[in-house]
Amino acid sequence: MHPIKVITFTIIVVDLVLVFFSLSKGVSWLLNSQLAFLSSLFVTLASFYSYRRLIQKRVESGVEVGNSDVIEKIEDPYDLYSEAEQSNQEVDLKAFIKEERAKQIGLKQSGQNLVKSAGGILNPVRLLSYLFLVVSFLYLVDQKRLELIPYLLGLFVVPLGALIGSLFVKK
Repeated sequence: MHPIKVITFTIIVVDLVLVFFSLSKGVSWLLNSQLAFLSSLFVTLASFYSYRRLIQKRVESGVEVGNSDVIEKIEDPYDLYSEAEQSNQEVDLKAFIKEERAKQIGLKQSGQNLVKSAGGILNPVRLLSYLFLVVSFLYLVDQKRLELIPYLLGLFVVPLGALIGSLFVKK
């Protein structure tokens, strides 16, 4: 079975368990849990959609995507633990500092990265999903029907379903 189908199936099963549990607790529990679940689902799907579009645009424009090992850069940003042999030669300190500064991302590069990713951040679908999250939360507060436990359980369904589903995916 395709990994997306397994994860989707798991999310639906976890939500159905929450629906049956919420029905036993009352209509308010059901309303809170399902509004939170839908909000979480919309935000997750919109984030995936906007990220996918961002990657597709970068690929179409010829920018290399995913060639660098991001985790390695985070864990060892100065390449201190690489297995390559390090020579014990004397290094000119000023030249070394200039070299390291050139490697660091400057303010200009950070601004360029922000502009490039703004399409994914400011995607209308993503903004609408966050708007739905805020409006549904404010609706529950305004109607004095907000109950935090079922609301948080509803928000937790998508990440929990994705985690459980990913455990069943064969690698």
